[in-house]
Amino acid sequence: GTMWSKVLCETAVSAWWSSGAAEPLNLSKKYLTSVLHTDYLFTLRELDLSHNNLTNLLGFGSLLLLRKLNLSHNKLASLQGLEACKNLDQLDASGNVIQNACGILPCTKCRIRTLTLEGNPLSRSEVYPGCVLDSFVMLCTLDGKDL
Repeated sequence: GTMWSKVLCETAVSAWWSSGAAEPLNLSKKYLTSVLHTDYLFTLRELDLSHNNLTNLLGFGSLLLLRKLNLSHNKLASLQGLEACKNLDQLDASGNVIQNACGILPCTKCRIRTLTLEGNPLSRSEVYPGCVLDSFVMLCTLDGKDL
């Protein structure tokens, strides 16, 4: 349960710090429901949180240097919380539960050039991909396709 997830997460973060905090941090498949204390990860540039049970991204405000983020296969309905990640260049939020354009609006101020949203209800809507292309002016790749 929750305690096991905490141990898995703490072990992974400790290993990351021991490696000089230079490598990407992989917290995929750790049964996480939230990410706390990101202020300890302020130097982080790459983070993999795929295949967890995340429902929100609260606490991401201290990840100012983050450039690559994998949030695929979680339970996210919104990308709210990524507003401060201005340097975010690559974002994979595929396989979540983002219903509409409101769910992606929080990170439109980021410098995202590569975005993956396939597998969300939004990606099957009639406003897709137009709503994404209108919102992300620096976008070069969407769902694996060059623009």
